[in-house]
Amino acid sequence: MKKIFKGFMALALSLSMFCSCGKKESDVSADKLLSAAVDSGAKFEEMEVVDGEYIKFYYEIEESWYEEFAAKAAGDTALADEVVVVKASDDEALKKIQEALEKRVKDRKEVLQSYAPVEYDKLCDSEVKTEGDYVYLVVGSEGNKAEKALEKLF
Repeated sequence: MKKIFKGFMALALSLSMFCSCGKKESDVSADKLLSAAVDSGAKFEEMEVVDGEYIKFYYEIEESWYEEFAAKAAGDTALADEVVVVKASDDEALKKIQEALEKRVKDRKEVLQSYAPVEYDKLCDSEVKTEGDYVYLVVGSEGNKAEKALEKLF
């Protein structure tokens, strides 16, 4: 009987450890994630810090949707380069942020397609991604390199 009980307890402990490995939570800040991407050695054009008003107006992301964000974008609107990292306030906000960033990419493609094919291609190579509570977008000629550096912190 003791062996069965010990076996059952070992199984229960193993299962509880396995189940706790579900959703990855990250304690890294949006600023650190942004810095990792921008400082990865990937080439970005004329990056400037994005503030709260900018993210609301150009990305259509409401302040109530996020706990924190960090972003840089090309100062020249003819350039597509940008890195945006947003920590959502909840699951519903996460979906809204993802939709807003996808809309941003779609809108920028429409604008740049006819007169800036290189910038359009950068947007075509980009993808809005989520990891835990974070939604992020990296657009640049070496966006994959920057994305990998950012993702290492999760």
